[in-house]
Amino acid sequence: MKYKIGDLVELSAAGKKRGHNSHCQGKMGLLLDYEEDCSYPYVIRWFATPIHKGMIPMKEYEIKRVGEKRGRKK
Repeated sequence: MKYKIGDLVELSAAGKKRGHNSHCQGKMGLLLDYEEDCSYPYVIRWFATPIHKGMIPMKEYEIKRVGEKRGRKK
């Protein structure tokens, strides 16, 4: 498990590319739970998102910690 319960997250670049995540773009979420044997193990409460009352499960590659920089290493 890369992220910890309580981490503040946002969509990663890969998560933004996915059309079904458009309601989370530009928003932050709080990681509430991790369900190990699920296809979408990270349960996130997205702020200001009315869909599913903001409770949306996601895969690890779809999220990143708020402020975390990702990119190629030089």
